[in-house]
Amino acid sequence: MRRKTSPKVAVVGAGPVGLATALSLNKRGVPVELIERDDRPGTHSNALALHPDCLRMLKDWGVLSRIETEGLGVKKLVFCDVKEPRHELDLGKIPGQEEGLLVVGQDHLESALLSTLEANGIAVQWNHRLAGLRQDEEGIELDLETLGEGMSGYAMARLEWQVEDEFTQNAEYLVGADGHFSMVRRRSGIGFTKVAPTQSFAVFEFKTDFDHGNQARVVFAEEGTSVMWPLPGGYCRWGFEIDESAAESFSRDKDRLFMQIGNQGYRVLESRMLDELLSSRAHWFNGSVERFRWRMLVRFEKRLADAFGRDRVWLAGDAGHLTGPIGMQSMNIGMKEGRNLAEALADILEGRSDASALDHYDKSCQREWRAILGISTMLSSRQETDPFIAMYMNRMMGCLPLCRDSLPAYAEAIGADIVGI
Repeated sequence: MRRKTSPKVAVVGAGPVGLATALSLNKRGVPVELIERDDRPGTHSNALALHPDCLRMLKDWGVLSRIETEGLGVKKLVFCDVKEPRHELDLGKIPGQEEGLLVVGQDHLESALLSTLEANGIAVQWNHRLAGLRQDEEGIELDLETLGEGMSGYAMARLEWQVEDEFTQNAEYLVGADGHFSMVRRRSGIGFTKVAPTQSFAVFEFKTDFDHGNQARVVFAEEGTSVMWPLPGGYCRWGFEIDESAAESFSRDKDRLFMQIGNQGYRVLESRMLDELLSSRAHWFNGSVERFRWRMLVRFEKRLADAFGRDRVWLAGDAGHLTGPIGMQSMNIGMKEGRNLAEALADILEGRSDASALDHYDKSCQREWRAILGISTMLSSRQETDPFIAMYMNRMMGCLPLCRDSLPAYAEAIGADIVGI
């Protein structure tokens, strides 16, 4: 194996969380290497709602102005039943949430973060995969593989990634921001405990003339919770929580039709399933259904890492937690985790703090996610709570664009008490 030069911190994963971590380290003057197994940033415009805390963070970095023109502002959340809207939550009236949400494609967000990093002299090491790691009191040694495209198959040739080169690299610390299949977490032996049942969502993204009024809509029904996010360019994205077996008759699985997003394959659903779901869950949706961009079944697990790191290996984002998609919590909180972890590492490397800063990071992340995942905390109705909200209070935690710090403000806005925080 060859050996490469050593940065102070190596970050594995160049999604929004990894990019935010690397940018935060760079702002503090810490030499950083960003390693990504894919060959380019995300190319699909995922529905992505950035919380006010993240918007303020992006503004501080000079990134927000680059994505605002590509996004769509959401100022209200509307909670609905099958027949009609029932309760409106004005984000502008919630302390700390006045900016509202910005719905923007993940590709635009990643591009803006990446260009800022590149302007500061940080280039992503694309097509690099972590194969192993070893750490001691002096630092950490990474085994990395360079990937290249190759042909495989005889009757039907196909492209797949093959190892072209192997080398080692040293760093003082390693950050795993490499998603829920995190190689960093697995190589470190950190458990990833399932804390609640898996949720499955039928997701449809399509062009429509529906007048959304810059509102996102959450729909409560006996069959599950659904959400409609308005998107730039006259599109919207629906996610319907379903029993996965209900999708069998609407899947093109027999035709082996799958949608590839990054390294993941998702089963493509037939458009008639959307017709039936809208008919049964949202009588009020009167918009057209035109060009589809997504029609797929996606599973969301709820998991929490046993620890957010140890010694010289630390986690941020989906490498440390998973939750449902409605409140857009995992990535927003993950980006803040990346910033907070970078600050702790920079303080240690500059001699401003000792390893206790990382213990504080771990405990803070655990407290946050134990609250949000409903392990340590729940929302409880008051006598004056809107009866419709009270009926579905046990679902509200995952439907709000909150973090632990903003939880009290959101609880007050919906007329709820917090139990166990």
